[in-house]
Amino acid sequence: MGKFKEYRQRANLSQMQLAESLDVSQACVSRWENSNAYPELETAKKLSAKLHMSLDVIYDNPSHVGPWEIPIYEKITGKGTRIITSKSKYCLFLSNHEMQALLPWEKGQGPRPDVGADDYIGFYCSQHSMAPLIRPNSVNVIFLSSHIYNGHVHLISINEGDCILARLYKAQQTITVETDIEKGAISTFREDQLRDETLKVFGVVLQTRSNLL
Repeated sequence: MGKFKEYRQRANLSQMQLAESLDVSQACVSRWENSNAYPELETAKKLSAKLHMSLDVIYDNPSHVGPWEIPIYEKITGKGTRIITSKSKYCLFLSNHEMQALLPWEKGQGPRPDVGADDYIGFYCSQHSMAPLIRPNSVNVIFLSSHIYNGHVHLISINEGDCILARLYKAQQTITVETDIEKGAISTFREDQLRDETLKVFGVVLQTRSNLL
């Protein structure tokens, strides 16, 4: 089960805690996590209910049509470490159609058949600084890309700090970063600061949703 560990961590459970709740050994859970074994069907059903993990995912036979489970993170560090949300609902669902329809098309672009569920994450945003574009305490659908989509809100890190949402504008050799719409807080970066990761772009916001948590 390639994603088993992530699902377990989303539920804030240790291997031992999960094993006890399912009446199996910790070694058994470890074997599942390392894809060395699969649970019996009845145990898999309990596991599915406990971790909100479909049987297709448990048995490494994911649907090719969706809807896909997209994890929601409440913190992403400047190094890219992701902290799963501690809220009660920690994933959102996107169909293949939605994944294509939400993409920020640019002139000359067509459908992207190479884009899949792993190119998306959910990001829980508590900040008020990007209102009304981004509602406080909202879940945002992020397309993972270092590309700058002019005028769009992006998930960024500045000086390796924790990720925030900000609107980016690119013109010639400079990138303007708007971090607070109401206060008009703006910073300017040179293009070479993208290369040295003073400014790092993780993705672009495709959709902001009401608080799902």
